[in-house]
Amino acid sequence: MKIKSEKEDFEKLFVDMSKGYMAAKAEADRQRATGKHDYNIFTLFHGFSDEVNLHSNFIASLLDPNGDHYKGDLFLKLFLEMCGIDDFSIDTSTATVFKEFKHIDIYISDGKKHIILENKVYAKDQPTQIARYIETIKDEGAKDEDIYVLYLHPDGKLPDDQSFGDYHTRLLGKNPSIKFKVISYGNEILKWIDRCKNEVSNITDLNVFLSQYKDVIEMIYNRYKRIDEMETANLVEIFKENYTAVSEVASNYQETRKKIIDEFFENVKDILENDLKDKYSIELNSVAYRPMVIKNTTSQDEKWRKFYFTVEFQKSSTYSEPFVGFRKDDDKEVKVSDFDKPNITQLGEQTKYFLAYGKLFDDDICKNIIDDKPSPEDFAGTIKDILEQFEKYNLSQKPKQN
Repeated sequence: MKIKSEKEDFEKLFVDMSKGYMAAKAEADRQRATGKHDYNIFTLFHGFSDEVNLHSNFIASLLDPNGDHYKGDLFLKLFLEMCGIDDFSIDTSTATVFKEFKHIDIYISDGKKHIILENKVYAKDQPTQIARYIETIKDEGAKDEDIYVLYLHPDGKLPDDQSFGDYHTRLLGKNPSIKFKVISYGNEILKWIDRCKNEVSNITDLNVFLSQYKDVIEMIYNRYKRIDEMETANLVEIFKENYTAVSEVASNYQETRKKIIDEFFENVKDILENDLKDKYSIELNSVAYRPMVIKNTTSQDEKWRKFYFTVEFQKSSTYSEPFVGFRKDDDKEVKVSDFDKPNITQLGEQTKYFLAYGKLFDDDICKNIIDDKPSPEDFAGTIKDILEQFEKYNLSQKPKQN
């Protein structure tokens, strides 16, 4: 009975919030009529630059011919037209749209033709990222001439050269075998949204969401003018009426984040132990702010007697601002500044506690984990690479300065 009651509480909360947001939207439209605009349903839940949870989700939902918009392949056809690739001959009537297909942001395929859409708002390109996505699709049986890569970027910039890997010539050469095009939010996506709005101008709900998303794009380019204060009285009343459910969500927030983070490092440990257990010990949660510690238990090398590899949170109370590196053993008399910093690609800094350290996650590690960037397999691979580089490092004293 308790479970049913809690379920009903949460359902009521979300229904009331939805009604409240629609009422607030009407208020925002009224304020726009007087030159003010502020409220946006998308940015209530995600930052306006959130590539995966906001932009990729919404774009993919519109492109999907089987989506809940019930407009079939209309939006997909308009998208191909606005991007200038409607001559690619993909069959939109049979096409399927995937989000996060093997780490590809959006993947569109009719079984023969394949479109890879890599979505970048502010995130940096990863080494060989586009090359890996092409290889993924080729592993599914695709030929070069049947692949089209779209790179969506706010400024319409080309990806970093490293992202193309061995496919640079095949994508950008004089006679490319794989089609490639850069598109932008400010040009192709805005035009696409406007065309979609025109097509569904008589469907109020769809038009509202399209208008709201258009506002989000304006935020990317800092063209969206916000009013000084948002009318929150209606939402405050909703929270009062659903206080128990709201309180339950808030009180479990950090604990739930911790469980997600702990599960991630447990998966990483399982992967590492499969390859490294004969040489390294891998400990989890040795202290509250240190989710993972790796020590070489077999080496007689002095560097392993003085230092160990660790993942730490700079802000332990919120499990945020994570970094990784080789920390000095607090039980030993070690002065880090006496030693040369190892030349390890991912670890460029040194402090009085760390021989070398670096950041491999965003400040909110939980968001990275949920987005599967990096996946446990990818992160375990990065750790193994760092350990291999450290094994080649000779712990040498810095020359004393006069």
